[in-house]
Amino acid sequence: MASVVPTAMVGGSFDPVHLGHLHLVHTVLNATNYRRFVFVPVAQNNFKPQAQLASAKDRIAMLRLSFKAYRRLYPDDPPCELLLDECELHRGGVSYTYDTVKHLYLQYSIKGRLGLVMGDDLLPDLSKWHEFESLKELVSFVVIRRDATATVFKDYFVDLSYVDNAVFDDSSSKIRAACARLGEDEPLGDDIRSLMTKEVADYVQQNKLYRS
Repeated sequence: MASVVPTAMVGGSFDPVHLGHLHLVHTVLNATNYRRFVFVPVAQNNFKPQAQLASAKDRIAMLRLSFKAYRRLYPDDPPCELLLDECELHRGGVSYTYDTVKHLYLQYSIKGRLGLVMGDDLLPDLSKWHEFESLKELVSFVVIRRDATATVFKDYFVDLSYVDNAVFDDSSSKIRAACARLGEDEPLGDDIRSLMTKEVADYVQQNKLYRS
């Protein structure tokens, strides 16, 4: 039987996964008792519905490469599991977090409540999320800093904690924009490579991703 582990969900497009994503795990890992992180790539971004994402195959491959690089980047971190769950990709379209949370409880042996890692920029509309009243009974919201002007969420029945993390720019957008300016066979510059693990940067280069 799988061990019962404090588990957190990390959702997103991961288009592509970058060093900021891994540093986020490093920060949450060292600030909390979560020891399993389940990455759930979206099929369609609910907050950016017009965004054209790289293929699921490519985003999955890059996530797996980044997982392998994590221990090299953070050798002194406590032991942890980095896992990939493709449920939203299989579901297709826009997925509701509530449905994904229920799926994760069925798939994994979770100690305590599932942690739901989210940016503070999403707090203003949190109470409008699908099935929010039921969702807040199932998860602990782990809030990371993205917006210096974000307000504190005022619902005292929500299990919510704030993580004091370094704030990263939207590196995924920077990577995509920089790649779009390159010629088909032009190599990635060091400034763009520095935003990703070597393995992911090599994958982006070899597969000519994000070229216009």
